[in-house]
Amino acid sequence: MFWRRKSSNEAREPAATLGGMGGLAPVRILTADSTIEGWINLAGQRLSDVLNLEELLSVSRTPIPSTPRDWFVTERDDMLLVVPPPHHSDRAVRLHRVKQRIRVVSGHYVVRGTVHLVAGIGLDAFLARSRQHFLPMTEARVTSTERPELDEEHPALLVNVRSTAQRLKLETLD
Repeated sequence: MFWRRKSSNEAREPAATLGGMGGLAPVRILTADSTIEGWINLAGQRLSDVLNLEELLSVSRTPIPSTPRDWFVTERDDMLLVVPPPHHSDRAVRLHRVKQRIRVVSGHYVVRGTVHLVAGIGLDAFLARSRQHFLPMTEARVTSTERPELDEEHPALLVNVRSTAQRLKLETLD
């Protein structure tokens, strides 16, 4: 697998790109000071699941990487917001969730969207009891207090709730 735990600063070509394990999918990562556009190979997994387990993410600069130099590694803690590739799960395995509108401030980013929580568990309890680094949101709108031109809507967005790169504020909306 090309996902690996934090062990070195060296970027290597992911093994998952060899042997036809599937195509690469687009990803957009917003950090405190930049936006990373690239391509990743999830090998059939959800990006949120992978990011909650691994500290490093290998990203290709091109959709068809041809050399190891096409790849670079980014650290999970530097990622504030991640726009994942589309993922459609089987309705039969989905759990019933309660929708809650929230507002998130992470660094200079402001996100309004919907989280899907287990019935009876509020957002604070979910975050306190969970080991998740990324909170999935749907119907997310991203703006910035430093970049007025940034105003984006995404069907899905992952918010890093454990990043030490920026202070995080969460509030529920009515």
